[in-house]
Amino acid sequence: MADTTRKVMERLNKQIAGVKGRTTAGLMAGGLIVERQAKIYTPREYGNLVGSAFTRKAIDGTDSVEVGFSAAYAVYVHENLQQKLKGEPRPSGLGVYWGPNGRPRFLYVAYVEKQKEVLAVVKKYAEIKS
Repeated sequence: MADTTRKVMERLNKQIAGVKGRTTAGLMAGGLIVERQAKIYTPREYGNLVGSAFTRKAIDGTDSVEVGFSAAYAVYVHENLQQKLKGEPRPSGLGVYWGPNGRPRFLYVAYVEKQKEVLAVVKKYAEIKS
């Protein structure tokens, strides 16, 4: 009986460890979905801001994922709700400010829009495989 209990516990622990790993992979996949959508909404001129997008395992050691932009001015652009200069030509000659898909809160909007898709992908990854 003790041998049977030990085997059951070993299998259960193996499944729990597997779910944890699959959940982290699911969170990464979900983060990439949000990142991809946010890049569509990110205003761009030379591409530095959109090129600074990242999705990574959280650096605090928790089983979570961070999605963000590392450009020094990312927060300023993200929170520029007034969209100053919207539609005006850029001095570089490369399009117009905020055009064609640029919008404030580009990361937040992407997260809200893709929330159901992210939850579905995390759930799919977490499912126990036989």
